[in-house]
Amino acid sequence: MTCDLTSPTVCVVMAVFRPHETFLQKQIGSIAKQDHLDVNVLFVIADQTSELLVRTLADTAGLNYRILVPPAPLDAVRAFEVGLQEALSFSGPDTLFALSDQDDIWRRDRLSKGVTAIRESNADLVHSDARLIGQDDEVLHPSMFAYEKRQKRPRLRDSLYRNTVTGMTVLMRRRLVEIALPLPAQSGVHFYHDLWLGLIAHCSGGVHLIDEPLVDYRQHGTNAIGAVDRSSGSAFFQPSLTWLRREAASYGLARYLAKSVVLRMHEVIAAKEAEGDGEKLLPLKPYLNRLRGAGAHGLDAVRLLLAGHRDLALTAATFSVIATGRVVWSVRRALGDGLTEAVTSFDNRLYSLSPGLPPGDRRSEQSPERVASSYTGIIDQRKLLRWQPEFSSDRPAVNVLVPTLNPTEIFAGIVTAIDIGLGLAERGHDVRFVATDLPISSTGVSRDFILARLQERTCANGSAERITLVCGVTRRTIEMHRDDAFIATAWWTAYVAQKAIRSHGFHQSQFLYLIQDYEPAFYAWGSEFADAKASYEMDFRPIFNTTLLRDHFAEQGFAFATPDAWVFHPSIDVTRFAHSASTLRSTRRRLALYGRPEVPRNMFSMAIEVLAKFIEEEGLRDDDVELVSIGLKHNSVRLPNSIILKSLGKIPWDAYPNYLSEIDVGLSLMLSPHPSHPPIEMAAAGARVVTNGFATKDLSVLCPSIVSADASVESLVAALRKAWNSGPVSEEERQIDLRRIGDPLDEVVSKISLELNRRLVQVDHP
Repeated sequence: MTCDLTSPTVCVVMAVFRPHETFLQKQIGSIAKQDHLDVNVLFVIADQTSELLVRTLADTAGLNYRILVPPAPLDAVRAFEVGLQEALSFSGPDTLFALSDQDDIWRRDRLSKGVTAIRESNADLVHSDARLIGQDDEVLHPSMFAYEKRQKRPRLRDSLYRNTVTGMTVLMRRRLVEIALPLPAQSGVHFYHDLWLGLIAHCSGGVHLIDEPLVDYRQHGTNAIGAVDRSSGSAFFQPSLTWLRREAASYGLARYLAKSVVLRMHEVIAAKEAEGDGEKLLPLKPYLNRLRGAGAHGLDAVRLLLAGHRDLALTAATFSVIATGRVVWSVRRALGDGLTEAVTSFDNRLYSLSPGLPPGDRRSEQSPERVASSYTGIIDQRKLLRWQPEFSSDRPAVNVLVPTLNPTEIFAGIVTAIDIGLGLAERGHDVRFVATDLPISSTGVSRDFILARLQERTCANGSAERITLVCGVTRRTIEMHRDDAFIATAWWTAYVAQKAIRSHGFHQSQFLYLIQDYEPAFYAWGSEFADAKASYEMDFRPIFNTTLLRDHFAEQGFAFATPDAWVFHPSIDVTRFAHSASTLRSTRRRLALYGRPEVPRNMFSMAIEVLAKFIEEEGLRDDDVELVSIGLKHNSVRLPNSIILKSLGKIPWDAYPNYLSEIDVGLSLMLSPHPSHPPIEMAAAGARVVTNGFATKDLSVLCPSIVSADASVESLVAALRKAWNSGPVSEEERQIDLRRIGDPLDEVVSKISLELNRRLVQVDHP
C-alpha cells in the first residue's frame, strides 16, 4: 500500500501518569512548536486523574488534541497499546504515528526530520538518537546511543539481545501499527512496546536510524525505564543462581517474542497485508528449533565481540549456554534418569512375579558409601533460614516473608500478603518484602508489579520509598533492625520467622501469621502435614482470611482462633461484577464450571461426574446447554448426549465481569474451609451458583443465589438441577455483603498498624 507522505498527518500518542507539571508543560510546548504543522495529539490519561491538568496545558499551548481516559489505571505498555488502537480508529490511511513520554523535550524538527526519513528510506519505522538531560534541563550526555553503547544498525536477532529502538523517538507508518496490535500478552511488564514495534518493523518494511539526537530524554527518579550506563562493562562470567535465573528469564523472553513475531507475521503474510515474505523471519530460526540454536548464538557472540560490543557478546554467549542446557536437560529427561527409573520399575514388577525378589548388587552391598545421599538434600529447604540479619538499619521495618516475588509466580494468596504490606507502608511503616523460596528474576519488574497496587492517594506520602524487595535465597545477609517485625504468609515461612527471632535476638518475639487456609490438608499424612500443623503451635498472632476459616480452626481446638482475632473478608470488588448486566437466555443456556484439574481441592473429577449425571437426569442436548470450563486450561471433555465441555482457561481480567454476566448457572467446588472467589464473583454477576459446604463453611449465607450442598455427587446434582430450573436471579438475590464473613482488609491493616506501633512503644519503654 502506498501512502502520500508529501505532508502527512502525524498522530502523537502520549501516556500520562502522575506527571510533574513543569516537565509535562515543557513537553507539550515542544510538541506544539514542531515545524511539521499537521499534528494532533492523543493523551491517554493512564492514571485516570490528570485530565484537567492535561486539558489546561494543551489548550494553553494551542494543541489539536483528544483525550482518552481508560476505565482502569494502566501501565506504560498498556497505555500506549490502548492509545495506538484508539488512534487507528480516527486516523486516515496516510497518517504517521509517533509516541511521546510526558517529561521529555522534542527538538523543533523531530517530526519533520522523521517524515523526511520515512519517505526517503521507505522504512516502516524510523527512530533517532537522544540527548540525556537532568531535572533542570542540564545535558548529562550528548548521545544516548554512545552512553548505552548501542548498535546503530543491529540485525534482527541482535534486537533480541538488546533493544535499540526507544519509543519516544519513533515515527511509524499505519501499516506497522496495524500489524503490531495487539501486543503479545505478558504478566507484569517484561518487555516494552518499543521492542515489539521494532521487531515487527524489522520483519515488515524495515527500521531506519536518524543518527542525531532529536529528543532530550529526561532522567529522573520516576522514569519508567531510563538510560543505562554501560561504560563499566560487566563480568564475563557470574556463576550464581541469580545470574542463571536472570539470564534464563531473558532467554525465555527472547524465545517468546521470536515465536510471537513469527506467528504474527505468518498471519499477515498469509493475508497479503505486508510486503516481503518469510525470508525476513529466518534470523529467528534459532529460537524456533526444538533442539538447535545454540550454535547460532555462539557465532553471534564471536561476531559481536570482534565488533567491540562486549556486553552484547556476553548476552549472546549466555543464550548459547542456556540453549545448550535446555537441550541437555531435555535429553536427560527423555533418556536419562526418567528412562532408567521407568525400565527399573518395570523389571522390578517382573521380578515380583517370579522369583519374587530383584537380583542383589554385590557392589552396592559392599560399598554403601558410594550411594549415600547427604541429609541436606532430603530435609525441607524451605524451612531453613538461608540468610543472616545484619543489624545496620537505622529504622525498624516489617518483614513480609513470601515464597516468591516474581509476577508470573504470584497468585491470590501472595497478592493478599503484598496488599497487607502495602497497606502498612501507606500507614508509615517501612516494609521489606523477602522472597524465601525462589530467586527474583528481575527486581525492577517485581517492584513495578508491587507498586502498581499502591493506592493513588498514598503515592504523595512517600509510601513507595518505604518499600524494599530482598531475595532471601541469594542474599547471605539482610540489613535489619532489632525492632523489626515479621509476617509469615505460609507454614514454612513461619519456621523462617521463628528461627530468625530465636537465633538472632529480635526484640519482638511474637510474629504475625497470615492464615488463608488449613494448610496441613494440602498434603497426605506425612512430613509436610506434620510440619504445617506444628507451625500452629508457634508463638504468633493470627490474621485470618474470613470468619469461616477462623471458626474451622476453633472447631479443631486451636486456642488462638478467638472471637477477637483479626479477620478480613476476601478482597473481591463486588460492584465490579454487580454492574454487569445479567441476562437469562431462553435457548441454549450457558453453564460454567470452575475447572482446575491440577488442584485436588477443586475436585475436578467429582465436578465432571456431577455434570454427567445432571445432563442425563435433565435430558439435556447440545441445543439446550453450552458447557464451558474457566480456570486452568485442560482438554475438552465429552459428556453424555455428545455435549462437549470446552475449556477456556483463564479469562482476561478486564473481560472477566462481562463474561460472567453471560453465565446462567455456575458450578464451583472447593473442599476447604476457605471460600474461593469464583462462586462469589459468579453470584455477584447474576448467575445461580452451586458450590459445596465444608465444616463451618456455608457460602449461601452471603446471598440466596448461592446454593451450598454437601460435597457428594448426589447432593451436588440435586442442587444443580434446582439452580437450573429456578427463575432469573433478582437484584435482591445478587446482593452480597462480605462483612458477614470478615472486616474489609483495609480496616484490619489499620488494626495491625496500631499493634505494631504499640509493640515499638513497649520496646522503647519496657
